[in-house]
Amino acid sequence: MARSFRYPVRDPADWAAMGRLSPLRRLALALRERRYRRRARPADGIVLTPAGPERPLAADDLALVCTVRNSASYLPAFLAHYRRLGVSRFVFVDDRSDDGTAELLAAEPDVDLFTSNVTYGASAYGRVWRDALFTRYGRGRWYLNVDADEFLLFPGCETRSLRDFIADLERAELKRGLAPMLDLYPDGPLREAVYDPARHRHPLEVSPLIDGEGYEIAPEKFTLAVRGGPRTRLFGNRIRLTKFPVIFVDAATQENGSSIHGPLPIARNFSAVHAVLLHFKFSSVSVEEFTRLAEEGEHFGGGVFYAEIAASGAFNPDLSLEYPGSLRVGSSEDLVTRGFMQDLRP
Repeated sequence: MARSFRYPVRDPADWAAMGRLSPLRRLALALRERRYRRRARPADGIVLTPAGPERPLAADDLALVCTVRNSASYLPAFLAHYRRLGVSRFVFVDDRSDDGTAELLAAEPDVDLFTSNVTYGASAYGRVWRDALFTRYGRGRWYLNVDADEFLLFPGCETRSLRDFIADLERAELKRGLAPMLDLYPDGPLREAVYDPARHRHPLEVSPLIDGEGYEIAPEKFTLAVRGGPRTRLFGNRIRLTKFPVIFVDAATQENGSSIHGPLPIARNFSAVHAVLLHFKFSSVSVEEFTRLAEEGEHFGGGVFYAEIAASGAFNPDLSLEYPGSLRVGSSEDLVTRGFMQDLRP
């Protein structure tokens, strides 16, 4: 039986046990991976078109790959966040934005912008695009692999760079860093959480809270999975929160055929949590956005996770997600102390 852990995890023995895979478990994962690779969506006919001249990465570049749609309001915060951490090149695929996202990105000198002849859903939820970009820009190197509403934190990130964090992973002989999405939400009604890029430098200024308890963490079929947060607490939504935003991409790495929550090879997806993604999901625009995403059906299961919430009679602009277990996001050290992530430093 798979062992479940409390999350946040406060027992060091639990953290250590997460990366242990028996020979029988490894064999089962290898057989499952073979099936996943066979079921990968054919990429023939899916084209990525650059908006400008293509520029190869230098040996010391650290590139971030991202799919984006209608994120113009908080993209300046996103870019500033990752530049501060040490990203030197951003590679975006814009999926039919009509809010100025493409124009904003095209004006940034460290951004490479692509469009596609197919939608996000038709590209296996962006997985075909990401695999193609990894090949295009070069394998055998580390990448950031995130969405535009995800803000990475790792131990000591206030004074340390992503290169430092990657060195931590390499010392631990890891090829990717596991990080759950922690959904951010406001400390009042959704309608009051209006993000204004002219006034706000980070989504935490309007949505500063996360759930401080009520999560679960357990080995599942292709990854160590974290579930919980306000979507589970209020709406019974059991989406996997686990992602791998810092990843060494080699010839074996593949998203197509697997999941954004657990790329291939599967055996690399079972380690302790070493970072978190602050997920800017709840603000004044969320009710409208969730309804649109449910109607478009471009996300997993036809947008089932958005449809469940959008159909809830409780999900309206007057809703407050705050509860007694809400936690105001503090420093990375505070998140380590509370058990949200493990510090790999000696």
